[in-house]
Amino acid sequence: MTGGGRRLTWQLLRLGHAAHHGAEAGRTRFAALLLASAVLALTFCSFVLASATWDGRAERGAARTPALAESGEQAKALWSRYWDSYEGRQFTVVVIAPLEDDAPLPPGVGHWPAPGEVLLSPALAEAPRAEGFAQRYGKAAGRVGGEGLASPGERLAYVRPTADMLRTADLEKITGYGGHWIPFGDLRVVGEETAMWALLAVLLGLPALALVVAAARTGAAGRDRRDALLDALGAGRGARLCVDLGGAVLPVTLGTLLAGAVLAPALLSDVRLPWIGYTLAAADVRAAIVPVTAAMVLAALTTLGLVLLLRPAPARRPGTRSNRPTSAQAGPLKLLALGAFPIFVIMAVFSGPLLGGAQRSAIAYLFAVAGVWATLPWVLGWGAGRWSAKAAGPARRRGDPALLIAVRTTAARPAAVVRLVAVLVVAIGVLGQAQILSSLLSVMPGHERTPGPAAESAALVRSAHQGELPRAFRSSLPRTARVVALGRLGEGPEAVRVMQAPCSDLSLLDLPCPPRGKQRQVTLGDLERRIQGAGPGPAGEPVLVRPGPVEPLTEGEGLQALVFEPGGSRLDLPAVKRAAHLHLSAKAGVQGLRESAEQPSELSHQSRWIPFLAALGAVILLLAMAIAATAQFLRLARALAPLNVLTGDRRVFHRTAAWSLGAPLCAAGVVGVGVHLVLVQPVTGGAYGGEVSWPLLAAMLAGTALTALVAALVGGSVAARRAASWVPRPD
Repeated sequence: MTGGGRRLTWQLLRLGHAAHHGAEAGRTRFAALLLASAVLALTFCSFVLASATWDGRAERGAARTPALAESGEQAKALWSRYWDSYEGRQFTVVVIAPLEDDAPLPPGVGHWPAPGEVLLSPALAEAPRAEGFAQRYGKAAGRVGGEGLASPGERLAYVRPTADMLRTADLEKITGYGGHWIPFGDLRVVGEETAMWALLAVLLGLPALALVVAAARTGAAGRDRRDALLDALGAGRGARLCVDLGGAVLPVTLGTLLAGAVLAPALLSDVRLPWIGYTLAAADVRAAIVPVTAAMVLAALTTLGLVLLLRPAPARRPGTRSNRPTSAQAGPLKLLALGAFPIFVIMAVFSGPLLGGAQRSAIAYLFAVAGVWATLPWVLGWGAGRWSAKAAGPARRRGDPALLIAVRTTAARPAAVVRLVAVLVVAIGVLGQAQILSSLLSVMPGHERTPGPAAESAALVRSAHQGELPRAFRSSLPRTARVVALGRLGEGPEAVRVMQAPCSDLSLLDLPCPPRGKQRQVTLGDLERRIQGAGPGPAGEPVLVRPGPVEPLTEGEGLQALVFEPGGSRLDLPAVKRAAHLHLSAKAGVQGLRESAEQPSELSHQSRWIPFLAALGAVILLLAMAIAATAQFLRLARALAPLNVLTGDRRVFHRTAAWSLGAPLCAAGVVGVGVHLVLVQPVTGGAYGGEVSWPLLAAMLAGTALTALVAALVGGSVAARRAASWVPRPD
């Protein structure tokens, strides 16, 4: 580029900045672009941080995975693990014992705990005292460092058992860490990274793009007139793009810097996300500083690109060389959206059969759904333009000025409808998909959750302990707690459940007590609901009840017992767990019936990301809706102001606002809900399908009607006030 060309480009950029800053709604557009670019930059960075978190967890998890001793290798330590639970979530307890003085320490462990001591992760060490983690596995002697945790909020414990308890469990011989064994801790339940990307794209990406679109077209009427004037003066497309770019560079740059300032604290220390409680590791953020910076630059370029792409190119009359501007033609983005919409719908409805189900189908489905909601506003705008062109004649014959003005305006500028309804349509899509995804993740195949009060009154204990129940275990239980041994006779379909305990304990469960050496087959009835899922054997079948000591009943297996509180009172579960870990076995498992392993507690816990991201998306959409509504109110007020002189009837402003603002919003809400019902058909129904929330759909329709009413009232009032003070002025 020559020196003169660079000077001209610089002058055009300065002209664009001055023109946009001093234009009608200039300050509103500046603030909107600043906010939109910041939100888009944070959204892009969320993808990078998700990948960095996955990589960081995998790296730390691999470093702490034990290396099993091969044949002929000298073992350095004994190692094993089992799971415990807290607040409905499972976590790993590692049982470890050094065999030599120079045994390597696990990552995050600064010293070997003494026998009978335990090291806790911060999440367990800071848990409520009622959980008893400081004494549950032994005496707390320190904390696990961050380098030994998959994430800062991971729940993990390293237990060094006493010599007596060490003999109660089978442990693996290891030589060190960094092996290729099965991962443990949070890594065993981490989902696919692509699934999180899909959620981010649907629940954050779409709202962020809607916000950018709303901001880019704020003050569009004045900018379009300026483009038409520049075109009439002979300015080429490049010159007009420079002018538009000049008006957007400063707010977009400031918005990107604002996003960087928001992320800066995450570089310095771990950040705990609100509500969901996940802690973002500062080490992972620092490791991704280069990709984060690139994501912010890409977000800024994307915002600028959308600003330039969302400007209609003034068309010339066919066959002429006139510079006189005419109505804008369909831009490339509109044509692309109209062509892609049916493809996305077909892909969403048939993604399962086309891709064979499983994960590929799920990712394709979410991608197609995002495409449908992204292109639907253009389809609505195109449909509104076609309908308005046909409705102008009947409105003129009926002599309805409000309807005539509305349909003429819509026919001439269908993009205004797109800007108005885009946010509402995306909001319906985000809320609807969040609900259906939560419904899918809450499905529990073949399992019925134990009722609340009953679930809190009993716990299942599994241990390798052989022989009669130790006296120390009984004395450590809550004073009123009782124990019944569980087992089975036979194998396979012929297996029968057995319950055995002293008669005094059996009677507290309303069970009969046969004579010693005898057994009686009974149906548990209401008791079945209380102990549902507890013990071996087919649930719901008759049970053999017999008196006797609490001891292992199933041949070749350890002790399985039910600890319960008489009368359905709440059981002190932490006390039961402490008694089992200290007096039964180093790897004893205690499971409250609410914590049944068949219940997908981890999946339910992970699904909390859906409402969290949906809430963030809803906030972004509210911002976009406010920006779009403000721009539309200003445009409507400016366009209708001269009517005060022509009609003298201020009611025409409210009726025009109802047709221009209220009617498109109502139509978009109804169409959006209908499209949502079509899109969820592949993932609803059947044993494992989600369920549509009809109350949510009704609430969305009611919210749409309320939004349309408020928009019509506010738009009409703003236009009426603007008309009262309107005077002719040069355009």
